[in-house]
Amino acid sequence: MPTHTLVHRLANWADLKAHEPAIFGKVNGTWSSRTWSEYWRDARLFAKGLIALGHQVGDCVAIVGDNRMEWVICELGIMTARGVPAPIYATERPDRVAYIVDNAQATIGICDGQAQYDKYRAGIKDEGMKLSQIITMDQVDGAEENTLTFKEVLALGREQSDDEVDKRFAEITVDETALLIYTSGTTGKPKGVMLEHGGMTSVADAIMLRTPEFASGALEYKTVSYLPLCHAAEQLLTTMGHLATGGKVYFCPDIKQIKDYLTDVQPSVFLGVPRVWEKFEAALSAAFADATGVSAKLLGWARAVELASLKEQSRTGAEVVGLKRTLANRVLSKVRAKVGFDNMHFAVTGSAPISVGTLEFFASLGVIIYEAYGMSETSGVCTIGVPGRPKFGRVGTAMEGVKIRIAEDGEIQLHGRIMTRGYLRLETETDALYTDDGWLCTGDIGDVDVQGHLAITGRKKELLITAGGKNVAPVEMESHMQPIFGVANAVVVGDRKPYLSALITIDVEALDVIADRFGGPADLGSLAKNEKFRAHIESSIESDCNSKVARYQTIKKFHLLAEEFTVEGGELTPTMKLRRKEITAKYAAEIAAFYDDSLTKA
Repeated sequence: MPTHTLVHRLANWADLKAHEPAIFGKVNGTWSSRTWSEYWRDARLFAKGLIALGHQVGDCVAIVGDNRMEWVICELGIMTARGVPAPIYATERPDRVAYIVDNAQATIGICDGQAQYDKYRAGIKDEGMKLSQIITMDQVDGAEENTLTFKEVLALGREQSDDEVDKRFAEITVDETALLIYTSGTTGKPKGVMLEHGGMTSVADAIMLRTPEFASGALEYKTVSYLPLCHAAEQLLTTMGHLATGGKVYFCPDIKQIKDYLTDVQPSVFLGVPRVWEKFEAALSAAFADATGVSAKLLGWARAVELASLKEQSRTGAEVVGLKRTLANRVLSKVRAKVGFDNMHFAVTGSAPISVGTLEFFASLGVIIYEAYGMSETSGVCTIGVPGRPKFGRVGTAMEGVKIRIAEDGEIQLHGRIMTRGYLRLETETDALYTDDGWLCTGDIGDVDVQGHLAITGRKKELLITAGGKNVAPVEMESHMQPIFGVANAVVVGDRKPYLSALITIDVEALDVIADRFGGPADLGSLAKNEKFRAHIESSIESDCNSKVARYQTIKKFHLLAEEFTVEGGELTPTMKLRRKEITAKYAAEIAAFYDDSLTKA
């Protein structure tokens, strides 16, 4: 059977592994699953139901909701009907939902439950959203005539002939748009990135070349799907990687439950944005701090042996084996099992900068985190660390079929099959995305070393220009401050100002440990004013950041915020990226105080 699109790969696995479980979700706390044949059967039924509802070839269908089995069945069903899924972040406001639905020109919208159903109805009523049909994965209150449940659409599909869906399935080409990924909107309105069938299978195949043990079946591909499925990074694991390997995906509907799901599933593949890894690091560090006596010494010895072994392996390319490392991993295995990482073979991070300290922390536990780089516009990823030989601080080498060049102004530019054709119905923005000779402009600044490893040093649009005329990429200083004990997020400010300053949020995962170390109550408000903790932050900024950068890059003042950054608060995107524009607007008064000489030092 051909495997040139994701849906053809699904059909192929349904033939090869018909009765083996493919996707898993919890119902009332108990795991349930669908086999590969059931996955494909339901996707086809859903496609037939859509066609019966009037879906035409090329139509976009909106989807909003948390990660679950029905979500991907709907997605693959839309593709099978030769349509285009248009996912929407569950945190989007009704007006933003209406904008995306309008841009996609979707007339059918899918949602999971009551909250998102009400959002659709608000968009129809208040924003003029032109949805004629809503499909809910769950029963909802106050369902209107234009509403069907997921099960009712499957039932409708059972009543239809196979002729039309078979025809559409057979005619899907690699050059057609397979999926719309709407940028999360760190600036301006979201843009619909058009990803092609051929681009999505190409990026999956390129990843498999880096991890042949999954492609061959030597290792079972098993992952937890928890980041928003409307983000290209989660699509890489939940659909592209999954359908390339025939493995297993376990759906976690709430990122706050990820720790429990990891220990339950013990995945072999896991993608964590930096903030997720940092939260694990903080929790483990706190647990390690409680260890005493022989246990503490044994753990320290094991971590030192493992980290030294990995560094030697990265330097030489030869695996380090021996009794010491074997014994060390017996100790570390118990630690990994407690957090769900004992079967981890391929751990990945991306979407934002991560500190070398965090990477080395996990490496000392026997968990290599491979840095990756990509955008929605590159089908999710275009570089990734070399297996067994990570180069911490760099985001890997170009995957097969991808070319990298650095423009005169330092911008990273890309070329390859996996690049988007552009933004849906946004010609001006699409034209600006590419150079005259066809290279994609990332907007990121970086460099490539002699071995081909890429480093990201900043964003063109995020460059700060000091009053002295120096260009500064804030990400460099932020990456130095991020690992400081007690810091959750650091945001460097100071555009057109005489010096740089930083807004800092406190790590809520470590409140008790911070309070124990520096005294006082374990709450954000108290710790933000705690003089001993502030002194620790100030001295750490000097030693860990200012000593490592040029004088004009040093941080002169900082402010500890008494609240954390959240998606709901608008400071973070759903994938935990900083929304700088929103942050600087929200904390304008605190920023102004940095540069008001009449005020005391922050």
